[in-house]
Amino acid sequence: MANYNELGQIAASAAVDKKSSRISLMDVHGLTDMCDIVLICSAENEKQSAAIADAIEDHCKKVAGVKPYVVEGKQVGNWILMDYGSLIVHIFLAAARDYYALDSLWPLAKSIPVKSS
Repeated sequence: MANYNELGQIAASAAVDKKSSRISLMDVHGLTDMCDIVLICSAENEKQSAAIADAIEDHCKKVAGVKPYVVEGKQVGNWILMDYGSLIVHIFLAAARDYYALDSLWPLAKSIPVKSS
């Protein structure tokens, strides 16, 4: 199984492949008890957000052998949450992302550059 940083890169790579925008990968280890890595990305519409979630789920299972504990919001699509334990993924439509502003919750988080696949 991949460590939490590798799992974040695997998920981010799948988001890139599905043309997600505004991809933010943050190391929040020690800043929250909830997880170690947070991936936040944006989709143009509900169909794309579901496709990004499917791609992340498939890629994490194929490459790292892990499945999410929980996936919420996929039926609606404006905010999809995927919980991998050490990795939390948020897929937003632009208006929801701007409204909830999760990117600003951890100002001390270290930004992790997303490696190109």
